Amino acid sequence: MDANSIIFGGISILSLAIFFYLGRFRASSKQRDREDRIDWSSRRFSLWKMFLYSLVAVGGIILLAQLL
Repeated sequence: MDANSIIFGGISILSLAIFFYLGRFRASSKQRDREDRIDWSSRRFSLWKMFLYSLVAVGGIILLAQLL
């Protein structure tokens, strides 16, 4: 193992440990039970529109790549 693997392996283990430690805590009831919460049950975009937007974006990238 080289030094790069040891350093980045240590960083990943440290970040996982911090993530699981902080994951134990819960937000306060003042933060959770607000009146102006976002309504996550309503969809702003349908899946069909997202597909079409992504198709147009990929097509535009392909056209730009062909022109350059």
